[in-house]
Formats: sequence, C-alpha cells, structure tokens
Amino acid sequence: MHKKTASPALKIINVDPYEKCSVKVNLRKDLHLYVDHIQNRLIKRSVRENKIPKADAKRIANLLANPDAVAEINEDGESTWVNFIDELALALGFTNYDTKGEYLGYSSASPAFPDNYIDFNDQAYQRFLALPLQKQEQFIFDTLIGEFAAGYNEFFSRSFFGRLDTFSSMGCAGGVMPGIKFDNVRKFLFRCLKTCKPGVWYETASLVRYLKAAHPFFLIPKEPTYQYKWQKEQGRYCNFSEHDKQMNKNEKISEKDPDAFERVEGRFVERFLENIPLTLGYVDLAYGMPINPGKSPSMGKQKAFKINECFPRLMNGEISEPRVTVHPNHEIHLESEFYPASMLNRLTLFSDLVTSDRICILKLNRMKAVEYMADGKSLDLKRYLQELTHNPLPPNIAAELNEWAGHSETFILYRGCGLHEGNDLPPLLKDFELEALSPGLRLVRSPDTLFSRLEKDRRVPVLITHGSNAFTAPPDGVKSVFTRKMEKGKKTETKALMTITQKSFVTLFFETDQFLDAFVKALIREKCTVEINKTKRSITYAAEQKKQLNGVMNQLKKRYQIKIVGSMS
Repeated sequence: MHKKTASPALKIINVDPYEKCSVKVNLRKDLHLYVDHIQNRLIKRSVRENKIPKADAKRIANLLANPDAVAEINEDGESTWVNFIDELALALGFTNYDTKGEYLGYSSASPAFPDNYIDFNDQAYQRFLALPLQKQEQFIFDTLIGEFAAGYNEFFSRSFFGRLDTFSSMGCAGGVMPGIKFDNVRKFLFRCLKTCKPGVWYETASLVRYLKAAHPFFLIPKEPTYQYKWQKEQGRYCNFSEHDKQMNKNEKISEKDPDAFERVEGRFVERFLENIPLTLGYVDLAYGMPINPGKSPSMGKQKAFKINECFPRLMNGEISEPRVTVHPNHEIHLESEFYPASMLNRLTLFSDLVTSDRICILKLNRMKAVEYMADGKSLDLKRYLQELTHNPLPPNIAAELNEWAGHSETFILYRGCGLHEGNDLPPLLKDFELEALSPGLRLVRSPDTLFSRLEKDRRVPVLITHGSNAFTAPPDGVKSVFTRKMEKGKKTETKALMTITQKSFVTLFFETDQFLDAFVKALIREKCTVEINKTKRSITYAAEQKKQLNGVMNQLKKRYQIKIVGSMS
C-alpha cells in the first residue's frame, strides 16, 4: 500500500513538434444516453458471446458522442466503446444481467447465456442522480480504478483514444502479474498527478525517472510471489517480452538490464496516462516517434502530458454544482464542468434541449411548463426556477410564468360534480372530495349538498353556477383564481408614450476553439463586426447582419462541413 507521495520534480517541455491528443468524447454523457436507451427497451443479449445484438448496438452507437462507434459496428459487428459503456453501467449498478452463464450439456466448451435480458435498476440510477456532481464523478472514478482485474489492465488493454500498442498477455496467468494490485497502483499514480500544475506540459520520461528513483516498487512488489521455480529464476520481469519485428522474435526483459525499469514500469506509466486519465478528460497527451523503432510494445512514443483543470478539483473535492441562468429570450443556459444529467432531467420537464456541450442550452416550452405545473410537480415554477438560478429571473419571464401558472389550473368538470375553491379546507370536505387538483382546488361530488353542509358549519360559502359558454363572475368582494374583476370607477389617465426599439440578436456556439478561430478569421476578412466571447466560444450578431454571416459561412463551406443545431431566429 503506497502511503505518502512526494511532489515529483518533473521536466517542463515544449510540445510544438509533437501531435497533441485531447478527448472530445464525453464518457459521462454517453453513459447517461445509454441508460436512457436501455431503460425504455427490453434487450436480449446474445446466447454465445453475451453481447448486445448488432441491431441494438447500432441504435445505441447512433445516440453516443463517439463517432467511431458506428464505424466499428459496420466493420466488426460490434463496438469496443459501446461494450465499455455497457460494462461500466453494469459496474455502477445501473443495469444487471447474467455474467456467469451456464454449460448446456457435457460437450459445452464455454458457458451460454440463454434468455439473458438487460434489467434496468431504476433505484440505483436515481440514487446516483440525487448525489452532488462531486460524488457522482468520484463514484465513476473509483469504479474505473478498481473494476479491472489482472487480465484487463493497462499492460494488455488498448486505450480508446490513445496511440500505444500493448504487451502480449500470453503466459501472464502466473508469474508476478496475479500479485499486482492494480487499484492501488492507479491510486498512487493519481496522487502523483495531483501534485502537477494544471495547464503545464510535463515530460513523461521525467515522471518515469522520478518513479525509478523514489518509488521503484510502485508497480511490482519488491519481493513478488512466484507460482513456479522457473519464474523466480527469471526474476521480477518474467512476464514481459519485447517483440523484434524485423527478426520476428521475442526477447525477454531481465531485471539485470540497466533500462529494465523504463522498459516495463515506464511503458506501464505511458499506457496508464492514456487509459483512465485520458478517457475521463483529466489529461491531454503529446506523441512523437518512439525511441525503439522496430520493436513492440512502443517505448517513449508518448512525450508529454498536461493536467486539465477538472482533475485537481475532483481530487480536492471542489467540483461545483451546475450553474443555471435564465435569459429574456426564454433560453436556460446550464454551465457545468461535467455532464449535468440530473439537472438536465429536471429542466427538460418544462423546457426543450437545444444544444448539449460544456454549456447546455434549453428553451422554455409553454405547453410542457403548463403540464408540469398542472401535474403538481411544481405549483410555483417561477419560484422553482428562481431557486435554481444565481441571478434574478428576467421580468418578462417572471410575468409569463405567472400567466402560465394560471393556465395550469385548467380542469374538466363532470356532470353532477362541482369545484371547491379555498385554502382553508373544512374536515367535512373529505366526505365529498373526488380529486385534489391543486392545494386550493378540490373536485367534489353533490355540490348542493356540500353547500348546505358548509352553511350549517357557519363557513359562509358562496355558490356560483357557471353558464355553458362562459364563467359567471363572482360577486363583489369574492376572489377567484379563474376571474379578474376590473376595479369600478377608476378614472382613465393620460399616459406618457414610451418608445422601445426592438433589435434581435443571434448567438452561435462553437464546439472547439479551433472552429471559433476559423470563423473569426473569416469574419475579419469580410469586415464583419460582431461580439466575440472566447470563454463561451460564441459570437453574437444582429439580425440585420445575417446576409454578411451567410457570406462568411459560404466561404467556410469550402473547408468545413457546417451543421447548425437549434433555431437561428
């Protein structure tokens, strides 16, 4: 067990000559998209291989953010990314299915999985969504660190987004491999990364040098346990060989070799960085030419790594909750460092998702909001939104939400029934109540009898019989949520004329800084002045500039395929 980790003195290098690698695929988003798909379908896994059938896998791949998933299925019949998300959902407890199988007859060489359906665990998933974003990320992080066994680790498993090949796993059921505690090794290396400064490119080889000098046994124990005598004779690197491609032969790595640590532990560190850290977006990597061309696995091909801002915040427990902002144009902007599935689930009950990126954009939907309030999910949507956002609601949004709340009180009256309106509910009302429409509205049977009982109870009720075509106005002094009585005798005043100039703007959001820079350069060439926000990767222009913007897009279409998602008005 590794205890205290000293701060490594790593070398800072210039990565301009190298190929940079950063992951744009959002694992967290794909995980939730997968769960959304699974919970609404009954999927039977294949009998022999216990995998998601090709047709279902392709449907899932089309939903996910990884563009290679569909291509993999078209070529190989399955996708490693879809399989990984499927296994992660199982490990997190969101799904359940048989993983052991059964042997069908004496001649069976491998287990079969008849009638093996994917079951969705809604309780576990809802418990996860109820957690703060910090604990959600920690749960995924801890699961990935500890989920993989000796046969499924960085030595033998390729990264989804990295560049490095792997060792051969042949003969690794014995030797030192079964004794390596990969979960502890990963935790130790993550503690090393925690000491690095975000945004700085560090040489990977300098991390290996630090580990060799300060923690030479971080991976393989100082005194490993061997299963056979010949393994002990070969030493701590008995499981590892290099393959000479030109000579087409394997060469054993000996612990007596001066560079044995670099050739085993060093290779592991390189592959560790491009597995969990890269897949979760905690690091960016830089690649160049390997220092051992002609041999595999490659060595020294990964030149540098850079820690991203989100990683130290996770390690320090500082991941903040999503930030909600409501705009006058009915848009709700949701800013979050990690995919805010829980908040999106809440907001989409009364709004439509327009774009989903680091900043998710939703738009208030009047019909959904009215239904949301009518179902009793929120009797005061204005107050609910105000509690979610950090800024006061725009006045026009607050006014419209009040109006929508009135529409949410719509109901159907049945023959022989009536409506009791009032917040002070007498006990006798229980004998007549059919349904609670809202805290102040009750659908009741036998309204005439109820009226008589209320009079006897000295409640001073008011009985109003409405016509077939319109509501009957209540008497003076009687208030109702369904009518608004104009004040009588109010004199008409001369009002000052207020002139308001309306100007419409359009905001475009870009997925990457590269696309934003290309668009801005094209705008400069066209001498088109717009508002640019590099933090949000967006530009905002007036509606009358649309013609100029169309000209800019036509120029860019010579180099890019342009797809605009959402409304342009």
